[in-house]
Amino acid sequence: MCGMEMRHWTVIERRLETAEDAPKRVHCLKLMGEAAWTPGDWFLVQPHNPDQVVDDVLVALGLTGEESITLRRHGVLKAREALTHYLEITQLDPAVLNRLQRQHGIGDWPDRAAMAAYAQGRNLADLLCDWPQARRLGLVLLSLLSPLAPRYYSIASSPLVTPEEVHLLFREVGRTVCGRYHPGAATHMLAHLSPGDIVRGRVQVNKHFRLPESPETPIVMIGSGVGLAPFLGFMAHRIAMGATGEHWLFFGETHRDKTFLCQQQLMRWEAAGHLSLITAFSRDQAQKVYVQHRLKAHGKALVRLVNAGAHIYVCGDKRNMAPAVLETLSQIVGEAGMAALKAEKRLKMDVF
Repeated sequence: MCGMEMRHWTVIERRLETAEDAPKRVHCLKLMGEAAWTPGDWFLVQPHNPDQVVDDVLVALGLTGEESITLRRHGVLKAREALTHYLEITQLDPAVLNRLQRQHGIGDWPDRAAMAAYAQGRNLADLLCDWPQARRLGLVLLSLLSPLAPRYYSIASSPLVTPEEVHLLFREVGRTVCGRYHPGAATHMLAHLSPGDIVRGRVQVNKHFRLPESPETPIVMIGSGVGLAPFLGFMAHRIAMGATGEHWLFFGETHRDKTFLCQQQLMRWEAAGHLSLITAFSRDQAQKVYVQHRLKAHGKALVRLVNAGAHIYVCGDKRNMAPAVLETLSQIVGEAGMAALKAEKRLKMDVF
């Protein structure tokens, strides 16, 4: 089912995909449950906030956590329970800044765009550090917070191969605020799961990121970091259905020996002739090399694939990688080629 209801999923396995001494930690998580999905869909995880972040917010607001607060749809709760399970604190919602400035005169953002720019990448502790006058609001500040939202992850498996398993690829995230490290809500929770643990989640349809109907149509997949996730599902699905179309993957990360995600699986597909794998490890040489550089080096092949009706998929960072990839693709296939890809819906984006 793909309804709105969150269901219980059982952890089968959690595996670290990066080296122990890598500068980042990426995990593969396998969950078992009942759902129907199509490669390209998302899985929504309902997180809870890390205890450390909750503690820091309570201290900053001068609260013990035992104070009562009424939340819509949840009734009367203790402040600690509200902050842990129901209120957004590891991501900063621009709407909170708007309420804070409009209702309490705290903040100097000239417009909504400035609020969105400030909120990008920050959490509630950042706000309390930058605007200490907000601390005096205490419990009132909690009433301004947004509900704790589920987190989206691309499904990295195929229902043809593991019909009762959803696989996810996620990177642990966090930031240092006022000298204290604050982990992200969902990734901190997921990174500490063990087999048998329960996760609340559900499938979310992503109808704009679908494989082509014909198994003979070639596909070009371009991703960096955990943007690899949907392409693992694509490959497993196409191989299981006996697809004859070409499969090209341009994958970018930092270090071949530390952050080559799902390396064994990708190289098995390559060795079996299922996949043309082109990698870009940006920190392995003096001059940084990214996926867009690899695209340019394989420009003739890309033109051939596009002319053969290939569908192109881009997944990963929307601020840097995606714009650079689109610019490079435009240089390779030309404005007319890009216009045709878009008009025929053969260029599909899933960026975050």
